[in-house]
Amino acid sequence: MFTVVRARSARTAKVVREQAKEPLVQVTAASAVGGAAVLGTGGAATGLFMGGAAGAAIGIVPALFTFGLSIPVGAVIGGSCGLCLGGAVGGTSGFVGGGTTAYGAYTKRSEIRSLFARVDAKLGAGLGLTLVYLKAAKARVTAKATTTTSAMKAYVAASVAMARRKTTSLFTAVRVKAINMAGMTKQKASRVAEVTRTRGMDMARDKTVQVTAASAATGAVVAGTGGAATGLCAGGVVGAAVGVVPAIFTFGLSIPFCAIVGGGCGFVTGTAVGSTAGAVAGGAGGYSYTQRKAIGSSVDSAVSKMNDAASKVKVMAYGSAEHVQARLTGTTGGSSN
Repeated sequence: MFTVVRARSARTAKVVREQAKEPLVQVTAASAVGGAAVLGTGGAATGLFMGGAAGAAIGIVPALFTFGLSIPVGAVIGGSCGLCLGGAVGGTSGFVGGGTTAYGAYTKRSEIRSLFARVDAKLGAGLGLTLVYLKAAKARVTAKATTTTSAMKAYVAASVAMARRKTTSLFTAVRVKAINMAGMTKQKASRVAEVTRTRGMDMARDKTVQVTAASAATGAVVAGTGGAATGLCAGGVVGAAVGVVPAIFTFGLSIPFCAIVGGGCGFVTGTAVGSTAGAVAGGAGGYSYTQRKAIGSSVDSAVSKMNDAASKVKVMAYGSAEHVQARLTGTTGGSSN
């Protein structure tokens, strides 16, 4: 049995060596190995990426209980599985596809060579016909261009001359109009500047404007400072209160951080609101101070009118009392004493 097995093995090895010497087997084997290497590498890389992503996504579920360690562990396991599976699938597909393609191309090499020869011949014939057609078209275009060159030159010269004349006349008209408009604009600008300067000086000399502006500026500074301080304190307190919520997850760092952010926002908001309110209130107070005489006269007029009305009411009350007393005396028949 050993002799028989050895003889059969020798015959099999001889057949394998003879088959390995065949160009068809060599080309098929090389193409299969190359396809397996290329597609196996791509499949392994793809499987590594997809498996790592899937493993990391699965590891998110128990991340709360593992303090986040399940995410990298899941990514490593998924990437390893994806690497093996992608390498196996890609290598198998590349081996089968490369070997099949090489076998078919090698066995049909004579037909493929004849096909390329026929295509080359047809392309050469078509290129020759194209060159002939292009030469004929070039000759016709050259002939037509020669006959129309003189007419085109004359037409272009006439068009250029006409355009030059129109451009010159238009430029002259535009220049004259621009000069006139520049003079008018200068005059209007001078008048507007003079009026603006006069009004500005009048407003600057006006005591009402001076007092109102000073009061508005002072009110804006005072109220803005107070609003900034109030906003800083209130915003800091609110920010610290908001930072208490995530303090468990941030080890208490969110409290000072939110306090700083809230204080900054409150500082800006308080400054803006306080300055605006102070400017409005200060300006109104300053304007009222400048109009104190008119306000005082209005108040005196109102007081005098109220006094007159009170006197009239008093007189009417006295008259009504005397009338009622007279009616009562006449009704009872007694004396008023």
